[in-house]
Amino acid sequence: MNDEMYRLNIGDFQCTVVSDGYISVPTSLPGSGGASGSRPDHEIMDISCLVVRTQGENVLIDCGCGSGFQDSAGKLAQNLDKAGINRHEISTIVFTHGHEDHVGGVFDREGKPAYPNARYAVSRKEWECWEMKPETPMNEGLFASARKHLLGIRDRFDLLEDNAEVVPGITLLPARGHTLGGVIIRIASGEDTLLCIGDLIHSQREFTRPDLYSFLDSDPEAAMKLRTDGLAEIGKSGALVYACHFPFPGIGTFVKNEETLGWQPIQTN
Repeated sequence: MNDEMYRLNIGDFQCTVVSDGYISVPTSLPGSGGASGSRPDHEIMDISCLVVRTQGENVLIDCGCGSGFQDSAGKLAQNLDKAGINRHEISTIVFTHGHEDHVGGVFDREGKPAYPNARYAVSRKEWECWEMKPETPMNEGLFASARKHLLGIRDRFDLLEDNAEVVPGITLLPARGHTLGGVIIRIASGEDTLLCIGDLIHSQREFTRPDLYSFLDSDPEAAMKLRTDGLAEIGKSGALVYACHFPFPGIGTFVKNEETLGWQPIQTN
């Protein structure tokens, strides 16, 4: 498997997972827990995005960190080129939510649109989150890129209601908690379905510690309910899942391991 891109078919749709690199994420904020004076633990997380080719459409789901986050990330544009995907042919970019590592790649290093022919689609409720006063200083930081770069280009956005289709077969399902307007993106063609779950879960450590990254959540209680009951329901359904922060390519299923959920990655060989 190429660790920069991975292809699979969902019915008639050709899906390509493309790496944006990886980031280092603290497991707590300074002063929020742990031993007195100790530095937060860190975890390395992959970041990947998904291109879906449908009839007449090239849809990109999330667009990575861009150049302003961590040096180990922001590789999406160059990896799309390596995968033979022309950025000028991306027709729609759909956002699961507005945190920096999902929207930062909208513009290149020169401040020009990285996908100049694309329109953008997002949940209307998520857009309203970008417009509102942040709940906490952390939320201000997490939404800084969306607020700085995206609010000013409203004319390029389609704001969608719950359960709306972006294009036929690609649907936004409400998943409030990590952000107040976040979504799961369901890709369905024929008998096949893939659920793009965004940041419902960041790390397999959250199967036993659903509170681990709760400091990143706008509504921690709702987010942890999705990370427990919500993921369990997805597991029961047997649905194929795309988890963008899981080890590349982040495609697999949730499975029950005794009393807790686990992750079964897709066979890539």
